[in-house]
Amino acid sequence: MTAARNQDKVLNYTEIKSPLGGIILGERNGKICMTDFKGGSRAKNALKFLAKKHGAKLNRRETPTLKNAKKQLSLYFSGKLSKFDLPLEYAGTGFQETIWKQLMKIPFGRTVNYGAVAEKTGNPKAARAAGAAIGKNRISIIIPCHRVIGKNGSLTGFGGGLRKKEWLLKHERAI
Repeated sequence: MTAARNQDKVLNYTEIKSPLGGIILGERNGKICMTDFKGGSRAKNALKFLAKKHGAKLNRRETPTLKNAKKQLSLYFSGKLSKFDLPLEYAGTGFQETIWKQLMKIPFGRTVNYGAVAEKTGNPKAARAAGAAIGKNRISIIIPCHRVIGKNGSLTGFGGGLRKKEWLLKHERAI
């Protein structure tokens, strides 16, 4: 097997400390495929899901891509970065990827509701489907699903928990 094909079969991961606790970062083929809060089963399950999906072995190793992601997240948490510039690997359906790409367009310090996200994708009646796709986002913070709130302005659903969502939005001065 060539080195490139071997690389396809490895999902590298590392951890970063943040004001919200540990975050697990994953990358495959030089692209970030996961950021999730450590603790509980969500991050572990995401790593296992991605490894299985790609037929990859989990490898705790800090690659250049992971070092860059750690640096950018540290800058974000210190208030010195408002937009990430990282290569991403999505692991979803076409509809989910369309929704996630739409999330990337929500400016730092702003929020939108689920209906607005659906509308921007040309499907204004798909707010619930957009919400379900947002809930499947495995690249938290970098793909800013925390910037999506309820139509009435309430904080709703966030894989890391509403306390973390509130912290992120306050950090960005969005609420």
